[in-house]
Amino acid sequence: MFTKYDQQFDEMAADPVRRREAIARLTTHRNRMFWLALFIMLLAFMEFWRQRSTGGGAQFGFVATMPLVGLLTLESKLRLLRVIERLHKDREDKKVT
Repeated sequence: MFTKYDQQFDEMAADPVRRREAIARLTTHRNRMFWLALFIMLLAFMEFWRQRSTGGGAQFGFVATMPLVGLLTLESKLRLLRVIERLHKDREDKKVT
């Protein structure tokens, strides 16, 4: 199901230039997603608070979790690429000495 995406990710992670570009791009996306998630959670909380007396507003909790899922996905990809980058750098440092 995700074979094509996995193959593209593997190729990108193996290429040092593309990996560094992806780290920079994902860092920017993660920061934007964080602020978006915070804003949506604030709106959802305000709507829930406004509708608490009528019993409505609970559906906004689900809407508020969706950006958090995206944020966690970006964070996991970013951490993986940073670990690969660190391991690759350590390997190059050992070759030099």
